Amino acid sequence: MRRVVVTGIGVVSPCGVGKELFWEQLESGRSLSRFDKEMASMEINSKVLCRLDDFDVYQYCEPGEFPNLHEEDRFIQFGVVAGKQAFEDAGLANGGFPTEETGIILSATIGGTSTMTNVFEQLSNRGQEPIAYQPVGAKFYNSSIFSYPATLLAQRYRMAGPVTSLSTACAAGLDALGLSFEMIQRGEARVILTGASEAPLVPLIYALLDIIKALSTVNDPPEKACRPFDAKRTGFVIAEGAAVVVLEDEEHALARGAHIYGEVVSFYSENSAYHMIDLRPEGEDMAHVIRRAISSIGPESIDYINAHGTSTVQNDLFETNAFKSVFGSQAYHIPVTSTKSIIGHSLSSGPMMGVLTALGAITRSVIPPTINYEERDPTCDLDYVPNVARQQEVNTALVTASGFGGIHSAAVFRKYGDAHER
Repeated sequence: MRRVVVTGIGVVSPCGVGKELFWEQLESGRSLSRFDKEMASMEINSKVLCRLDDFDVYQYCEPGEFPNLHEEDRFIQFGVVAGKQAFEDAGLANGGFPTEETGIILSATIGGTSTMTNVFEQLSNRGQEPIAYQPVGAKFYNSSIFSYPATLLAQRYRMAGPVTSLSTACAAGLDALGLSFEMIQRGEARVILTGASEAPLVPLIYALLDIIKALSTVNDPPEKACRPFDAKRTGFVIAEGAAVVVLEDEEHALARGAHIYGEVVSFYSENSAYHMIDLRPEGEDMAHVIRRAISSIGPESIDYINAHGTSTVQNDLFETNAFKSVFGSQAYHIPVTSTKSIIGHSLSSGPMMGVLTALGAITRSVIPPTINYEERDPTCDLDYVPNVARQQEVNTALVTASGFGGIHSAAVFRKYGDAHER
């Protein structure tokens, strides 16, 4: 089996665009949650979100590279920009990769729901009248195709390998990475651009998540809305963004002198076959996934866990119990953090934001905090790195993710170099 390494990173998040800005913002521990007038006007329980302001797609690519990209749905724009950034960061934008062995696997949970909703409202007077036909252009069709960002990137860089997309709810980003990892391991590809893109900040999604009580009801102050593992947690803060990495066959990366951020050690995913949104509180469904993911290295190897950490009552207890089940007394000595406490939950790209956080911890020896941790929950009693970043060497990190429908996934990453020979 081939070894798989990470050689490029691209990110579009509420922090802004670019990995350095992303890592610095997380380490600062400053919340990006804020009050939203549109949510308030809907009179739903949640009124807080994390949005990327003043995003102009042509600040990050030339109009000739992706014609009419500024007219496409934000999930397409985010995915293209993050993908382009990752490919450039890997030093592959000008070639140097085997065309037919290079592919893209991106993911999304809701795709271009924003564009589809807007077009529907435009053609039906906000749903008050029968739909009146009129030309709306290609953007409506493009927004409904989850693989469209991947297709645009494949055409731009002439990647003739596998180009596809996944939609496994909020685990989809990590699942896309896992599929890419396994394809390179098996020799089915040498290079794969993989990750997730999401732009769910539309009333339809607010209402859908609010009615199932998934969104935070801590609205004042908005900066305190997302509080994973805290006793007063009430739900997550909806967010947007894209996170993409380049995975590469180690031999190919070394041959071209690529910078390596870390190695992907393992990935595992399964379905609990239990419930659409509920979780078994004892956490054994996730515990089983983690055990499989760390089976080749052992629990003692894990230095840091980036948890799904949604700030819902169910999820945080579920994950905490899973960690205790797998790691026993060692669980109390492993730092566990939730990136979502700072930048919110961007659905399928949420776990990929966690992957980038883990890679940052490995390369920078800094673990970002879980912010808004103020009141200890006696059932969530691990080391969540409360409120302040921690200087600490990280050699091996675990990233976990869960999605509606009972999907649970985990991946392990480690420092490349001397550590990869252990």
